[in-house]
Amino acid sequence: MAKPVYKHPSFVIKTSEKRIINENKRLWLSLTIDESSDESIIVILKNPSRATKDISDKTVYNVTNYIFKNKHKYIQLNNIGNIIILNLIPYYETYSHLLSVSGINIIDKDNLATIKKFTAKCNNIIIAWGDHPKGLKDEYEEIKKNIINILEYNKNNVFYVAKLSKNNNPKHGQVWGYEDKLLPYFI
Repeated sequence: MAKPVYKHPSFVIKTSEKRIINENKRLWLSLTIDESSDESIIVILKNPSRATKDISDKTVYNVTNYIFKNKHKYIQLNNIGNIIILNLIPYYETYSHLLSVSGINIIDKDNLATIKKFTAKCNNIIIAWGDHPKGLKDEYEEIKKNIINILEYNKNNVFYVAKLSKNNNPKHGQVWGYEDKLLPYFI
C-alpha cells in the first residue's frame, strides 16, 4: 500500500531546503509561517522520510502544525516566523531501521557542520529524534553526544515535547499530540 502524500499546511507561506540529490540526503528544510517575524525555531528530528520544499511528510506536517497551533500557548513559539528542520541523520529513509543495512556512514560531517551553523544563529531548539534505529545504537549515541555538545556550547534553550523515552530520548515529532506540553530539556 502506498504511503499518503502530504502537502505542507496552508499556513506555510514559503519553503527552502538544502538537498544533495545524488547522495539522497537533506541537510535542512526551512518553512516560513509568518513573514512579519524573523524569529526561527529549530526542530532536530531523526532522519528525513520524504519531505522536501515541495511536499511534506507525516512528521514535518505534524511538527509544523504543533508549532503553529501552539504559537499563543508557549512564549517560545509566540513570534516564530520560520521553522527549520534538521536531522541527526541527513539521509532519506522512510523506514529508519533500514539505515543500518544501507552501507552509508550515518555520522555525516556536513550534517554536523550544518547543525552547528544553524544552532549558532537560533536560540530555541526542540529536540524530537526518538530512539535509535535498529542496528545503529552506537553511531546514534555518538551523533547525539555531538549534538548535545553543540547545543551546550551555543547555550541554546533546548526543549522537548511531552516526555522522554526510557533511553532518555525526546518523543519523536511524528507522534506529538497538539495538546502535548513543550518542556525544557536540561543539558
